[in-house]
Amino acid sequence: MKKLILKIYPANQIQRYLLLDIVICVFFFYKVLTAESPVGLFGTFLLLAVFLALFYLGLWYRDWRLMVSVLGGFGLMTVFAVYYDEWILLFAAIFADFLGRAPSMPRLAAGLCGLVGMYMATSAVLHQNALYFFHTPHLPFLLIQLAIPFVVRLMEKSRSLKDELASANERIAYYVQEEERHRLARDLHDTLGQTLTMIKVKSELALRTMDKNPERAKQEMQEVIRTSRTALKQVRDMVTNMKYVSLNEELELGQKLLSSSGIHFAVQKAGGRPNLTKVSETMLALALRESLTNIVKHSRAKHCVVTEQFSDGWYHLHIEDDGIGLGNEKTEGHGLTSIQERMRLVQGKAHVGPSPSGGVKVTLSLPVRPAAGEVTS
Repeated sequence: MKKLILKIYPANQIQRYLLLDIVICVFFFYKVLTAESPVGLFGTFLLLAVFLALFYLGLWYRDWRLMVSVLGGFGLMTVFAVYYDEWILLFAAIFADFLGRAPSMPRLAAGLCGLVGMYMATSAVLHQNALYFFHTPHLPFLLIQLAIPFVVRLMEKSRSLKDELASANERIAYYVQEEERHRLARDLHDTLGQTLTMIKVKSELALRTMDKNPERAKQEMQEVIRTSRTALKQVRDMVTNMKYVSLNEELELGQKLLSSSGIHFAVQKAGGRPNLTKVSETMLALALRESLTNIVKHSRAKHCVVTEQFSDGWYHLHIEDDGIGLGNEKTEGHGLTSIQERMRLVQGKAHVGPSPSGGVKVTLSLPVRPAAGEVTS
């Protein structure tokens, strides 16, 4: 069913326009079919077929075919108004909506002229006065229809800017991630690589001298132990110097992200959050970030709740939404693999499943004791 809808209706307009267009078209068909027809039932259905053709032309195209749809639609509405019912002019709002997506101002101006011409032609035929509609309730409806293209144009521009901003933020995040990878690679090569090479050389030397000079071999192995301690310290320093991400800051950023997407966001904090290591809190915050990003991208949710819980030596972070759920999709498609990897790095766990509200529930769990090798905050 979903695939069928996508074939007859643009995916980027389903959420905003589909229901409205269905309601308007049903009332329009009802109005036409219940009015007295001068061309018979067959002629009426033929005109309605022309209407549907112009409707789908304006729905799918943004080039010259859009103007054919708009101007042809205004002309068709004039025919319906003259021969069926004058109030059918109100349904011209459908084509006024399409006009708001015109690619240039000259085409927009031409469409507005066509809209006014529709009212003038109808008044001229029915009342022998092209300006007769100025003295009827049709005038405020004309003004509303004239405003619709500008409102739609403003909404389309706002959505376009929002998409560009989201794309720019994704590129920035990618570049930051790549730079962090390069930095870690340089640190591994310049520090840890050299230390491990020294351990390898001294271990081989101890192995060669073990039979002939046991004392020398013993000294070399003691040096290996000291060097391995140095390597462990280097690893700790590298991990500690990773960019620290605050969980509180990530919750604030998540609130802004979801609010800008029209999703209500709430946080239910625990009575007292346990002290987490810097690395653990960073991994938890990054996993939270990915979970919230998935909600924005995939869930179609209206509400999201993040709940903190501390029990039995574990700190839990529950992220729930009331969206469409996982359905038949694999959980890996929603970023669970990377979230689980982040949590495993700090001896934590991640679980994803259905939410009682119908969406998805992600649970991030961390042991509150600092893991070996981590530095507490």
